Amino acid sequence: MQMIRRYSLIAFVLLFLACTAFAAMPPPLRGTVRMTDGTPVVDATVLVRQPQKHALTNERGQFRIMGLRPGTYEIEISSVEIKKKTFRVELDRHSAPLRLVVEPAMVEVGEVTVTGQSAKGNLQTRGFAVDVVETQKFALRSTQTTELLDRTAGVRIRQDGGLGSKNRFSINGFSGNAVKIFIDGVPERNYGSSFSLSSIPPAMIERIEVYKGVIPGHLAEDALGGAINIILKKGRRKSLTTSYSIGSFGTHQWNGSGSFRLKNGFTFDASAFFNYSDNDYKVWGNDIYFKDYQGRITESDGKKVRRFNDAYRSVGGKFGVGFTDVKWADRFMLGGVLSNDYKEIQTGTTMKIVYGNRHYRRRANVLTFNYDKDNLFVKGLSLKMEASYSHLERENIDTVGVMYGWNGPLRYPDGSYVMYNSGAEANSTRKTRATNTDKTYLLRANMSYRIDKHHSLHANYLYNDFVRKNSDPYLPEAEQRLRDTRDMRKQALTFTYENAFFNDRLRTSLFYKHYFQRVTLNEPYYDSDNKQFYVQVTNKLIDKGGYGFTLSYALLPGIHLMLSGEKSLRLPSEGELFGNVTQDVNAAPALKPEESRNLNVGVDFKHAVGKHSFGVNAMAYYRDTRNMIREVFSARELWSAFANMESTETRGVDAELFYNYSDRFNMRFSISKFDVLFNTKYDVNGHPYGYYRTQIPNEPSFKFNGNAAYTFRDLIQKNARLSVHCNISYVKSFLRNWSNVGSANLQEIPTQSPVDAGITYFFPRNKVALNFDVKNIADEQVYDNYGLQKPGRSFHAKVTCFIF
Repeated sequence: MQMIRRYSLIAFVLLFLACTAFAAMPPPLRGTVRMTDGTPVVDATVLVRQPQKHALTNERGQFRIMGLRPGTYEIEISSVEIKKKTFRVELDRHSAPLRLVVEPAMVEVGEVTVTGQSAKGNLQTRGFAVDVVETQKFALRSTQTTELLDRTAGVRIRQDGGLGSKNRFSINGFSGNAVKIFIDGVPERNYGSSFSLSSIPPAMIERIEVYKGVIPGHLAEDALGGAINIILKKGRRKSLTTSYSIGSFGTHQWNGSGSFRLKNGFTFDASAFFNYSDNDYKVWGNDIYFKDYQGRITESDGKKVRRFNDAYRSVGGKFGVGFTDVKWADRFMLGGVLSNDYKEIQTGTTMKIVYGNRHYRRRANVLTFNYDKDNLFVKGLSLKMEASYSHLERENIDTVGVMYGWNGPLRYPDGSYVMYNSGAEANSTRKTRATNTDKTYLLRANMSYRIDKHHSLHANYLYNDFVRKNSDPYLPEAEQRLRDTRDMRKQALTFTYENAFFNDRLRTSLFYKHYFQRVTLNEPYYDSDNKQFYVQVTNKLIDKGGYGFTLSYALLPGIHLMLSGEKSLRLPSEGELFGNVTQDVNAAPALKPEESRNLNVGVDFKHAVGKHSFGVNAMAYYRDTRNMIREVFSARELWSAFANMESTETRGVDAELFYNYSDRFNMRFSISKFDVLFNTKYDVNGHPYGYYRTQIPNEPSFKFNGNAAYTFRDLIQKNARLSVHCNISYVKSFLRNWSNVGSANLQEIPTQSPVDAGITYFFPRNKVALNFDVKNIADEQVYDNYGLQKPGRSFHAKVTCFIF
């Protein structure tokens, strides 16, 4: 007992001395640096002039300088992305964290604004092959988010038609789910198809990160070809903005966003959008012909016809409420996403198949939770957590069996309609109102520890549970009573070690990723021998890992060499395994995961002389892929399913060049060329493949994009601005089928080079902006997926109001 008292007394004395010393310590100078729009400034230098002390802001714009006595100080904030600014501040023992606001020093690069080290530069100096698309300018134009991405080197957005149509992303030859889409680091699929890149306007997006090849561990997902991460705007100040645009083909679009933050950290932000289009543009070509009630076909001979069953409507919103920049959390937010859309289905997988009444509906209700905290418990330890619950519904409606052609509904001589025997247009056996009801649960946690300024460790965990129930009131009653569910549970665990040497000139990272996926199908089927329905149960477990590295070396000021490589794995997605009723995709539960060995090497160069700045970013890459997952279409092209392709080899290059003069004139040019070659010589029976070492079909392999803009100042009104911009895209022709396979269909998707142009007028004080755009000026015939024609010439006008 006496020993316990002695040690208790010693502990008390030590605690008292520690508390006294802590109380006597000078207070830290701490705070955050943000842009005028609330965006945190990353890697800015915070310099105290007397005494000479400095710190760098972290990814949340936060800084801390120790060792200063109470008093008045002059501090200077500087960075490549902001205008240098000096503040005079008072420091005492009760000082609250500073909130310093600076103005951006934007450098427009053609139609993409690059923001220094805060985004692209910071990622590239870690060795990633990445482009960062800033959306500020495009929020004022009649430009879709998918259009912005399509202008990036190596990226191709494959779209089936106009606004709201099905699209597919391709990065340097990898497409579909090999390219992962994220919204604030959360897989896009958890938000549902009605809240996606196709519907979210640029005004709701802060920036888009495009990774080509290796993706960082914090995304904690399986991907082969790269990833697209959409960073949504997050309100940290009082603001309210709205815009409305009207365009050709009955197109109307609106979006609005607002936020406010109280002094105690309470934050609320919300944004919403509405899209509508008739999509009744004209199409023409070899796949357009007319039918009569006897099935006789008359060629259109180039005659243009108007689409008539292609309307699209979507509405959605996102909100969040919580606290930001408080002592116990950098961000603590509860929120939700509500969205729904309606889409009419004009064609099958090609324009030869015409529908007049098919359509689908989709709804999404999502609850979200976010918690971020830097310097948690100890300095250098950071935690980020996201959790969500999603309830998604997709309903495919095909209950009117009237037969259609491009000349409209087919009629008999007496005026009655020609009907399908099944009572449906696409289903050969019955009507359908097939519904997929998906429930997903997601938890993602990222923990980082910065050991010192040269070394850091990162651990990331992702848990995603997906359950689908299928139903259809037109199924036989006995089949409806059976359980039809598809379950998929995925877990991903990644570890990353990062370091920096030679005064941060050399930065490297090593990472390991491991994935677990369990798939269970309870699927009814009919046994024709026993005349009964049964439930067939399929279980499949995948337990595999991968690893890789990134390296960046600052050879000279403004010149970075980059190298990255990875043994990567891509698991089949729920859409590939379970199908999708709204897009006529059948289930393929036997799919194997894709595996690939990737290597990327590149250089990034930037230089400025007076009012001139220019640069280039170039990359070469190589991929050796096994079991590539590709979409395969049925003989009549009514439906599709996914299948594995044994082996492919991909090699290519892409580059981006930019020039800017005095923030008035800027231009940008991007180019990409790749080959994806089928690399299996013999099939399972030992027979040689006829298309060994040939380019895989339906994949454009060469494209470039160029754009330029010039801004006139004090035009019409003093302090007003008028910006004139132009964009040209070029996609070289490519084959729909293997080069040695003949077909009566459109064999070749022709070379395309549409040109867009527009003007934007900023009124004085930048409260109102007017925009007018013309897309596809020459009314060029623009094709994409399997010869599906996209809109011709269109006109769009837009007004944007910055209320406060």
